[in-house]
Amino acid sequence: LQMPDLFPAWEDLLAAGNKLEENTVLRDGSTLYRVVQSGGVIPQEHQPPHGEGMLAVYRPIDEGHAGTLEDPIPWVYGMDCHSGTYFSYNGHIYLVAEGGDMIPCVWPPDTAGLWQWVLVE
Repeated sequence: LQMPDLFPAWEDLLAAGNKLEENTVLRDGSTLYRVVQSGGVIPQEHQPPHGEGMLAVYRPIDEGHAGTLEDPIPWVYGMDCHSGTYFSYNGHIYLVAEGGDMIPCVWPPDTAGLWQWVLVE
């Protein structure tokens, strides 16, 4: 997953029109997504992975970072954020608080008053 160009592009999968099985990894622009819909999905032009309302079908992923303080994951809208994992966002590092799993996460780490995010540095 550290070499996103090796994964099939959304445009190519859309053109092929074949069903994508659950857990299929694909590339939409420079972002990798995993099919999370049970039973898979047939790609539709009006439902791209980055489209509004598609988090139940496609989830952005990052496997190139460890999610540690030394190697935080760059936060992307809609990715799964598990407690104990570190994320970078707007020049800061945040920790997902214990019991604060956000699956999918639609709240940026700098959201005021959200207890799930802890500013580390």
